[in-house]
Amino acid sequence: MNGVEQVVERIEAGETPDCMSCGEQIAAALIFNRMDWLPSAYTHPLDAINRLGENWFQMVMEYRKAHQ
Repeated sequence: MNGVEQVVERIEAGETPDCMSCGEQIAAALIFNRMDWLPSAYTHPLDAINRLGENWFQMVMEYRKAHQ
């Protein structure tokens, strides 16, 4: 299970994004289409994606593609 799958599992188990790391919050916001979950320093999705980094962004995109 990769990091993105773990984030999804934690959210589905009832954990709130504010208990997660910055990168995990961004991943959760993008996966669940909840821009209100973005950390306050990254209110624009493009800034958040840039902060997420290439590897995590790729995992988010692969997860989304597989679960549409």
